[in-house]
Amino acid sequence: MHKSPSKAIVLAAGFGSRLAPLTREVPKPLIPLHGTPMVIHLLRRLNSWGVREVLINLHHGADVLFREIPALAPEGLRLQFSFEPEILGTGGALRRAAWFFGEEPLWLANADVVMDVDPESLIRAHRRENPLATLWMVPDAGPKTVRVVDGRVADFRSGGMTFSGLHLLSPRILRYLPEAEVFSSVVSAYERGMAAGEVVRAVAMPGSQWADVGTPEQWLAAEGGDVVMAGARVDAGAMLEKAVVGPGARIRRGRRVSGLVVAPVVGLNAEERGWVPDAEAVEVLDARGSDRNFSRIHGAKGTWILMRRGEARAENARFTKNTRFLAGKGIRVPEILRESRDGRAWLLEDAGRIHLLDAPTPANTRKALAAAAWLHGLKGWGRLQLEPGFDAALYAWEHALFFTEFLARHDPGADRAALKKALARAAARLLEEPRVLIHRDLQSTNFLLHRGEAVLIDYQGMRSGAAAYDVASFLADPYVERSAREQERLLAVYNQTALRPVSAAAYRAAAVQRLAQALGAYGRLGANPGTRRFLKSIPAAVRQMTLISEDPVIQRWAGNFLNDKAGGMQ
Repeated sequence: MHKSPSKAIVLAAGFGSRLAPLTREVPKPLIPLHGTPMVIHLLRRLNSWGVREVLINLHHGADVLFREIPALAPEGLRLQFSFEPEILGTGGALRRAAWFFGEEPLWLANADVVMDVDPESLIRAHRRENPLATLWMVPDAGPKTVRVVDGRVADFRSGGMTFSGLHLLSPRILRYLPEAEVFSSVVSAYERGMAAGEVVRAVAMPGSQWADVGTPEQWLAAEGGDVVMAGARVDAGAMLEKAVVGPGARIRRGRRVSGLVVAPVVGLNAEERGWVPDAEAVEVLDARGSDRNFSRIHGAKGTWILMRRGEARAENARFTKNTRFLAGKGIRVPEILRESRDGRAWLLEDAGRIHLLDAPTPANTRKALAAAAWLHGLKGWGRLQLEPGFDAALYAWEHALFFTEFLARHDPGADRAALKKALARAAARLLEEPRVLIHRDLQSTNFLLHRGEAVLIDYQGMRSGAAAYDVASFLADPYVERSAREQERLLAVYNQTALRPVSAAAYRAAAVQRLAQALGAYGRLGANPGTRRFLKSIPAAVRQMTLISEDPVIQRWAGNFLNDKAGGMQ
């Protein structure tokens, strides 16, 4: 048995952004797992390894953490705190804690690491080689961004393993940190050390257990069921579906919730609480990959949808005018009930939880196609301020998205020159089509089914373009995966009511164009931890290309991709 480190630094200063807005009230280290705050699980683990002194850095929720952690920590563990008025990152936190280091290595761990691991392999590897650090690596979970060669970290930016958040650090790390207490990353310090000839060891330990509890989904997976926190109220007959219900939230009988649910005082600002005075809970809805977020407000007598926008995309500011225009022309859209004074939030009619994707019956599909045909035949849209219309430049931008966000990440060896020509042929065919008002993202998830109607949503980015682009977005939707014959039949159904029918050739070109754009979007969104689920749609999108396209270049590439690369994305 090697001598165990007696000191540890625990990083507890983060904002817990992926669990917001709950973490505005409960700092992430105090989030309970099996009834015990995560940071206490960690402190107990460290104490069992022989750690006797722990320094905990604080920033967000510092007062609550400073009060709660000592009351729950293991007896005999000496705790000290390092408060950061400005958050310093992992590197800055270590520089501020330089006084805590001795001559021996110490542990560094994230407060939200959930682990069951024997530290002896890490200690043994560290004592044997005296590296700058020894890191616990996880080979089969997480984002897998670290490349390891012969037991040493070769690259922190790309690779096949995940860093767990547990380090065994040499005090030499201080040599590679900025001298001043500024925001910095310990990874940057490792990279500087490696450039100077230092070694960073990487150890994977079979049989260990690790989880990153950074999102509601990850929390629920680690917990093994729904979570109802102290202070929440769930009535008998309420339905929880993979839900975390925070303090102060109430779920009434007959109501259904999923994901993160918080109290109105946490999930709404003062103006929004005034819109729904009897609000009892705010259900945070899944991110949809845009610069907007959605919540369902539960009141004593009903539910409403709250939509907020950011500043990154100008199209979101056009939501009100587009809604009024479409509603005035007979398109069924959600009713706007209130709009914030700054024009960045709306209270909307709750059009329910059922997307067309959930119930793609022939009758529902016909309703959606009729709505699309009506949209494409509208007059008077020229007075709207729209996004730039589909032209050669915009089609080329979508191609660039496909190449940079999808191919570069998932198929870098593809014949880019041949694919570029194939996509250019599809775009040229679409440029021959007349321009109409189009939704531009007419997939099945952008229709809600409410009281027998197909309700159109997500239309703030409408623009002019070929009707075929919308029709292909809908019929060749990877989320639905219709057969080629079914798409031909439904194209005929659309053409029966459309002002201008869409030809089969235009439809095939539009499907290739749209699916290339979708793959680019899946690649970009899949690179972010909060939206990695979009990676699962890649194989379906490529399969749709093989069904619809008659271009031999597209057929050959798609077939090769499905044979060689798609299996790991299922």
